[in-house]
Amino acid sequence: MITAGAFFAAFALITVLVIMGAFDGPNLRLTRYLQGRGSPAQDIGLGLFSYLGSIEVTVVVAALLGFALFRGLRLLAVLPAVLVVVASGLEVAFKSIVPSMEPGKAFQRFPHGLPSLSHDVGTYAFPSGHVLRATIVYGLVLYLAERWELFGRDSSRLSPVLVLVIFFVGYGVVYLGWHWFADALGGLLLGLTLLFGLIAYLERKRNVNPGHLLD
Repeated sequence: MITAGAFFAAFALITVLVIMGAFDGPNLRLTRYLQGRGSPAQDIGLGLFSYLGSIEVTVVVAALLGFALFRGLRLLAVLPAVLVVVASGLEVAFKSIVPSMEPGKAFQRFPHGLPSLSHDVGTYAFPSGHVLRATIVYGLVLYLAERWELFGRDSSRLSPVLVLVIFFVGYGVVYLGWHWFADALGGLLLGLTLLFGLIAYLERKRNVNPGHLLD
């Protein structure tokens, strides 16, 4: 829980800096730089990649994880999916109070032929819900793979892939013009806060009831 508290403190600091406008210049320069190096193929690739952070995909992944691992334990079975929904609620709450306007139409690069799912939530853009949810869900998969050998003894080989998934979701939402860099950073920090809180809870359950979490 100490780690979760540290990430929340960092999130709170970033939130204050965003409200003060400290990221305005760097946000704009980074978005222009990323988009200046883009291409139509990159638009499509990152557009498809952004689905991995959508609420639709992450809730399904979280539900599958919970029921596959914790069947018979009702609270634990629904906990990952519930946490994704709660995180999305926090996203909407912060977007309603933190005055960080999303990039304008001139920065939008999401391909028109692809369904955008639920990336438009609220008037403001801080924090990024896609990065928030991706951090929780794929971070949880990473933890379960490393700590509980979710996919067998070679689970650790997935670690770089899962880290890259989170990275490219964050890169994608900035490149596509959905969010500024500060929004993605805020989503990452809030996601890590909730992820480490969940990990602390699972570790306590694991130590109290060893051998009873995985059926």
